[in-house]
Amino acid sequence: MSLTDYGEDLFLTNYKTGGTAYLGLFTLSPGESTPGTEVSGNGYARQAVTFGTVSGGSMSNSADIEFDPATGTWGTVNSWGLFDASTGGNLVWYGALDIGKTVTAGDIFRVATGNLILSMD
Repeated sequence: MSLTDYGEDLFLTNYKTGGTAYLGLFTLSPGESTPGTEVSGNGYARQAVTFGTVSGGSMSNSADIEFDPATGTWGTVNSWGLFDASTGGNLVWYGALDIGKTVTAGDIFRVATGNLILSMD
């Protein structure tokens, strides 16, 4: 079963306009039926994401996503997830980072514009 290119763009557009997505960070990767281990404490909070234009079955963040400075160690962040709420809520989309990042006190975790890419292909 597959979506057409139009269907992929339609799905992403509906996701983009269906409410705010919040980026969460993980030290143990989530899966389709496993929750993983989301960072908690030490100044951590999920951050709202704004997505740009949908095209060719993909879209990416249209602005930098910046977390507040860590007030203590968050551990090694190795994956990400998009939630439908700033706390609690449901994990909707997830993926691995290209390179894990150890976050310690004073560090600011940032995702540059265009680097969080959601793709249907």
